[in-house]
Amino acid sequence: MRNTLKLLTFVFASFILPTQVIGQIETTIFKMDRTEDKNVVPFFTNRVIEVNQDNSYTFRNSTTLQTNTLYFCNYNYNNDSIELNLRAVNLSDKYPTDTLKHNIMYNIYEYNRLKKGIKNFYIVVGGYGKSFDKQIHEYMHRLKTNYGDSLFNKAAISVFAWGTEDKVYRYYNALRVSKRGAADFAIFQHMLDEFMADTEYWETHPKDITVSILFSSMANEMFRSYILERENQNIPLVKTYHNITFVGSVAPRNVFKEGKAFHNLGEMTDTVRLVVNSKDILLKMSSIAHLKNRIGNKGPKNPDELPDFVKVSNIKSLITKDDMKRMGHDYVLTNPVVQDALLEMAENNIARKKSD
Repeated sequence: MRNTLKLLTFVFASFILPTQVIGQIETTIFKMDRTEDKNVVPFFTNRVIEVNQDNSYTFRNSTTLQTNTLYFCNYNYNNDSIELNLRAVNLSDKYPTDTLKHNIMYNIYEYNRLKKGIKNFYIVVGGYGKSFDKQIHEYMHRLKTNYGDSLFNKAAISVFAWGTEDKVYRYYNALRVSKRGAADFAIFQHMLDEFMADTEYWETHPKDITVSILFSSMANEMFRSYILERENQNIPLVKTYHNITFVGSVAPRNVFKEGKAFHNLGEMTDTVRLVVNSKDILLKMSSIAHLKNRIGNKGPKNPDELPDFVKVSNIKSLITKDDMKRMGHDYVLTNPVVQDALLEMAENNIARKKSD
């Protein structure tokens, strides 16, 4: 970060509550208060905290590193500072399934839904090659610049800053190690699953919210690895999402075929939006390097046989030279037509929730 995290000596600060351990997940609460500031937004990360010489802290860059830890934080656009809220550690070598002593999803819901009246929640999972500084300072700033005025006061938007910092020429390497990030994503997904499936809680609280998530670039492979391992561990899917969007997906073209990773995603989400762009240079490079076509630029095999919950958007005709300058999947942040389409989807969802 350009400004070191303002978490001076937080280990000894009075606002830290005792560590709470139950089952597989250990949680430590640092500070759960939220300020009424539209320039303060949440994110979570699996990167390792590093202590500086002045006893302040920063998050270390890592190359697709599994940490078995998630930090839930707030980022302040005004002063480029970060506040730490909660740490969750998976003490097991398996994906978590046990009940948590403290699940931050309840706090997020009660602050946004009950206090602010927000019914729409969006999670953005970025792709490969981003340092922590780029993910938080640059990526989140660009998200707010492009979508903030329209969405940030109507919806809760969060970013998973997972550790995938690496050189572009090592793009091939992330395919092999994205499952490390998947193990950390499993902590978040378990917390969300447990919250959304809490029937006793929903008897006394309005369950009129929607949760949507967007996976960009290598995050698609991270999510596919997560789904495959979840199935391997016999953990059933839980209906948690209104929509899952795949952008720049490196997944194979048959990923929605019966018996493949995404075939049963209808048990997890109402709809899947697959964005296809045949001009995507990184996906072309990946296809050549691995001799395998990618669904993000070639589209799905046998599209007529896709499950009903899958919707395909082919944006080849929308992509401009400006979108290709960064050689990645930046059209979500650079192409005004794509932005308008995503905003329209979000706005329609928000309007529908207002009328409920």
